[in-house]
Amino acid sequence: MRRALRYAAVAASGLTLTVATAAPPAPTPAVPVEQPAAQAAVPWANKFFLPNAATDREQAAPAVITHNFGEVPHGTLCVHKFTITNIYDVPMRITDVRKGCTCLDYTPVTKTLEPNETAEFTVTMNTGKFVGSNSQNFYVTFGPKFVSTAVLRVSATSRTDVSVSPGAVSFGTVPKGTRLSQSVQVKYAGRARDWKITEAVAGNHPFDVRVSETSRGGPLRGGAEFQVDVTLSANAPSGPLSDQITLKTNDPSNPLIQLAVTGTVIAPLELNPGKVRFEVKPGESATQRVLVRAAKPFKVAAVDGAGDGITVELPATPAALPVQVIVVKFEPTKPGTVARQLRVRTDQPGESSALLSVEATGTSPEKEENSK
Repeated sequence: MRRALRYAAVAASGLTLTVATAAPPAPTPAVPVEQPAAQAAVPWANKFFLPNAATDREQAAPAVITHNFGEVPHGTLCVHKFTITNIYDVPMRITDVRKGCTCLDYTPVTKTLEPNETAEFTVTMNTGKFVGSNSQNFYVTFGPKFVSTAVLRVSATSRTDVSVSPGAVSFGTVPKGTRLSQSVQVKYAGRARDWKITEAVAGNHPFDVRVSETSRGGPLRGGAEFQVDVTLSANAPSGPLSDQITLKTNDPSNPLIQLAVTGTVIAPLELNPGKVRFEVKPGESATQRVLVRAAKPFKVAAVDGAGDGITVELPATPAALPVQVIVVKFEPTKPGTVARQLRVRTDQPGESSALLSVEATGTSPEKEENSK
């Protein structure tokens, strides 16, 4: 009570009373825990996803990395590739990915990114699982030594007047030289009675696109249906296929429809690695496993071209498999260099063989001593 009266007297006299208090001790730093972007600092992992991260490492990253697919027909499988660049001086890899919705999916990135190395992180959003506008997050955690979680947000508006089924063209795994077709149905249920797909935009694609009108509701009921036939060319190159079809419509408010095209074209026979190197002292030996892959199950019939210390061990299992393993061995008897082209042949009629390059050196003991 006396202390309160004393403060009142000081205030009444027009004087200012300053009471000094000791600052609280600084808390001990804790292990960082990623919080929602609105409550915490920007995750440093967000910098991995900046478009020009390799050339401008000091640029500030936003709290959320965003991509908007815009307005798309209901059922569209939207696909986007984020480029990841490791801008730090230590190896980094994705250790965990969390999705905010069942409409989201992604292609795992299993490789470890060395400093300055890049990779593609492909995400999809299935607009067949919602109607109207939708924004959802991916949480991509990098580590393992230094840990941070990047926040990616993808958005799309699933239209109700136009729908596609299926939402994308997926050829799956296709043997090289195969001509394969798939169809997509595009339905319009809006008010415009003359709505139509006017053309498929030409591009340098390994497939052909043909659009045909299959039905129309008439002047009273409205509506229309179109079929889009996509045919993979027999000349499509080996490797992953990730492309896009653009369809033009006569709707000025939504003039374009995008359809993703994916698949993998496999050569009749692929070797991994396609080239083997050895450097061995005479009297010693070294081996290298080589994967032999084909589009359908097969057996390795023979490997031609061995010799000069190079031998090949065929697969131990007699079963036909889509992937077989052969073991190349080099056991030199004298110093020198050997270059061989091994031809791997299968039991499949009409299938082409594959060549495996082998470069082997029998090193001289005196040369090794001098190098030390």
